Amino acid sequence: MLNATKKKLLITTIITSFILVLVGTFLFAEHLSRQSGPKRISDILDKISLKDQNGMPFNIKSLNRKPSLLFFGFTHCPEICPTTISELSEIVKDLKNKIHPTNIIFVTLDPERDTEKHLKDYVQYFNSNIIAVTGEIKEIKKLAKNWNVYFEKINTSDDDYTLNHTATVFMLDQHGNFKGTIAWGENENSVTQKIINLSKN
Repeated sequence: MLNATKKKLLITTIITSFILVLVGTFLFAEHLSRQSGPKRISDILDKISLKDQNGMPFNIKSLNRKPSLLFFGFTHCPEICPTTISELSEIVKDLKNKIHPTNIIFVTLDPERDTEKHLKDYVQYFNSNIIAVTGEIKEIKKLAKNWNVYFEKINTSDDDYTLNHTATVFMLDQHGNFKGTIAWGENENSVTQKIINLSKN
């Protein structure tokens, strides 16, 4: 009888210790995630200088307390960038009666070619809810770094260049908090549901 009681106590102790280790590991992982996760966009914009396609400062006021879909790219991109902007624009337009007005923010990684005027000409082919952003490359890098956006210039054979870059869309709530991502080529139904959920935050 005594041995059975000891065994039960031992098993209970082991299970309790295991649970405590799991909870501790989870909480530590959450802590690390918060430490390394993207900062609120307002915390970044206060420290950098960028402009939109109309030559106006791009800052927290530019977001107008709306949810935002943030994407980094360049206008000479042959497929990924125009496709992403077009699809996001169409989905947001189709959802206009189901969601809050939502910003689509396109930040160029190629300010050398993507001037304010060029961006203004470029976005006119999409819906009017797009904010196109440019500025000095060092300022753009500060913004991109917050979301661990990768990009590099690739020289082509005709003395021109293209860019390899992260094709992820970053979702921000109306307060500028990071709320998840949309992957390149993600199913349209999934994207639609994510944008609806973002509007509920």
